Amino acid sequence: MDWEIEQTLVCPTTGTGFAIASAVKNMKLIVWYKGNYFLRTGNILSHSPFGVIVNGRRTSIAIIHTFHYSGPLWQTFKNRITCPGNDEPGIINCQHRKTCIFTLCPYGAKSD
Repeated sequence: MDWEIEQTLVCPTTGTGFAIASAVKNMKLIVWYKGNYFLRTGNILSHSPFGVIVNGRRTSIAIIHTFHYSGPLWQTFKNRITCPGNDEPGIINCQHRKTCIFTLCPYGAKSD
């Protein structure tokens, strides 16, 4: 089954990401994952015997857990995860880069 990514968040304290994924008949999940690839809005996610596939290519994403989509749960994640790129994906400089666990910023930001 293919899942289209609708929204994403990254967590700089855990080095993980969250994404809302939707499939046919408006079935939605929140996917919690870790890896060197970060899901973006519009990506197509699927699973195969060979691993997680994004846009037709195998990736090194490990799915930690999936949750049934809930607006309040997603809002809780958004409110508690403090990454400036989650609100401003085009961020260029980030004052939090020194405390962020990601070696490379998922949004491409550099330290101030």
